[in-house]
Amino acid sequence: MTPTGLADPPAETLAWVAAHQRRSRETGPGGLADVSQVAPHPARDVVACTLGLRSCADEDVRRQVALVADGAPPRPLLPDAASSSWPVWSPDGTRLCVVAAYGDEPATAVVVDPDAGEVARAAGLDGTVEAARFSPDGASLALVVAQPGAEVSDTWGSGSVGDARTESWQPAVLPFTGGRRQLVVWDVASGATTTLSDLNVWEADWYDDGLVALVTEGAGEGAWYTARLVTVSRDGEVAELHRGPDQLAHPHTSPSGRAWSVLSGFASDRDLLAGELVVGRPGSDGVAVDTLDVHVTDQRWLDEARILFIGHRRLDTVVGTVDVETGAASELWCGRETTGLYQPDLGGLDHEGRPVLALERSDVPPRLVRLGASGPEVLLDTAGPGTAHVVATTGRTTELRWTSRDGLEVEGLVTVPDADGPHPLVLHVHGGPVGAYQDGWIGRDAHTSLLVARGYAVFRPNPRGSAGRGAAYAEAVRHDMGGLDVDDVLTGVERLVADGVADPDRLAITGQSYGGFMAAWVPCLTDVFRASVARSPVTDWRSQHLTSNIAEFDAIFLDGEPFDPDSQYQTRNPLTHHARCRTPTLLTAGARDLATPASQAEQFHHALVEQGVDSALAIYPEEGHGVQALPALADQCARMVAWFDRYLLTP
Repeated sequence: MTPTGLADPPAETLAWVAAHQRRSRETGPGGLADVSQVAPHPARDVVACTLGLRSCADEDVRRQVALVADGAPPRPLLPDAASSSWPVWSPDGTRLCVVAAYGDEPATAVVVDPDAGEVARAAGLDGTVEAARFSPDGASLALVVAQPGAEVSDTWGSGSVGDARTESWQPAVLPFTGGRRQLVVWDVASGATTTLSDLNVWEADWYDDGLVALVTEGAGEGAWYTARLVTVSRDGEVAELHRGPDQLAHPHTSPSGRAWSVLSGFASDRDLLAGELVVGRPGSDGVAVDTLDVHVTDQRWLDEARILFIGHRRLDTVVGTVDVETGAASELWCGRETTGLYQPDLGGLDHEGRPVLALERSDVPPRLVRLGASGPEVLLDTAGPGTAHVVATTGRTTELRWTSRDGLEVEGLVTVPDADGPHPLVLHVHGGPVGAYQDGWIGRDAHTSLLVARGYAVFRPNPRGSAGRGAAYAEAVRHDMGGLDVDDVLTGVERLVADGVADPDRLAITGQSYGGFMAAWVPCLTDVFRASVARSPVTDWRSQHLTSNIAEFDAIFLDGEPFDPDSQYQTRNPLTHHARCRTPTLLTAGARDLATPASQAEQFHHALVEQGVDSALAIYPEEGHGVQALPALADQCARMVAWFDRYLLTP
């Protein structure tokens, strides 16, 4: 059994974490905590965006779409809605479509006149609206509707959209035939809705005389890895348009609906794809276009010839355009600031061609910004007492570049507290593995900001397999998870020790999802770390394959078959090699996580305890992939801080 005293953090630590987080979450007037999902008006100096609002520090953020114009306070569009998000302007700019929820009802599409209020609300839908796109004439909307039980991407916490069961006693039955995502056309004037296809539709836009959609036959989250691009006619006829070598995301069409574009890349998670921009027209195959070495994360047509795109180029965020007729690409803006929670989010160009984005940096909270020739113009700022507290307690973040053992240059971010080093250091490995750390607002990262405020330096590397450096760098982790990327992160730690930033006797590791796998795997290979915290980890690839809703992921990324003892399901498996691990390890997981089930953390915990290794386990009953909601997040952070304090700060 677990040694006495390891299970719960000391009262002092709990109180310190609670006080720090409470101060960090204090907002200024109006309760503004975040700004995202930016949609500039096509003809006026008005910007629709989604605000994150919090009435007090102990509440989770509530999303609300508002209009920002003329330096006036933001004007909420649907103040009576429980939440609203994803604003989209009609082609003529006279109306907005917003995804809104009222009371306990599923979110639906609402068309709003900015001056007169609600115009129409989609009714009678079998599920929750996740996305909406106006037709070129503005008369109809294409809706992606998730039925009850539809699975949620692990990027957003896993679990499901609602519950297909009507009684609590009913079993969860496999194979599950419900929970699909439907493509629905809503005629705004008549209110009529028509479901166009039986296929599962992940994303869609208008195209030619119908729609273009990213579809699969299966509805489970793992089906997305093999999604293909098709056309869907108004009569429901389906024809394949494009199939990528790996994964596809974010299909869009030109204003006339006569040309299409999609992102294609090697991805580990839905809603986390970075890749190349592929463009096509009726009757032609898609062709990749030049995007100035940018790993593109979002894109949108400006007119019949030009596409606006955004993405990573190493640690920079880049906004640019490409002319699909000439192939010429132009860079509109490049900077260390970033936008979006997980990937750079496009925003758009205003009617004068100026980019409008929600930008942030490690020491600058999110701001709605218009980028002009004379520099950025701040339209809305989320700064307040809480963000000032975060900046004052989280030191300084800088870029680090170093050389891995095979000569590859690797880069990452180092955040160091305001004190003389060397510091106790926590290696924080990102998820994915095809994700990337960017220099985003550190207040979004509760684990990093708390650790730095506690006196730890935090190292966030982008090893091979990360996004931002093109297809070859991302694909280097295919069939090599837990291989050369381990060298990449360890050599980064060695560099920080050599530079006097890190104390070699006080090193630790943490991470979530793929980072959680690394936090379990790396201590099986080296005893350099005195403690580990593995959050939502994979610890046994074979049982992961058999119990996860994304078994397609490991089948793509690992070499070999699950039941082959010589395959990477065994040779790169923490549970197989757990007897080598002597590192005290805290494991946390969410009971509702379908992607990396809580049993992954449970197995490794019990295996370590039987080997006499200090280990503790925390399963959060209301959480999914990653702990996100209060007060569970505060509890998880307190356990992490207490764990590292015990093994790194105690003599």
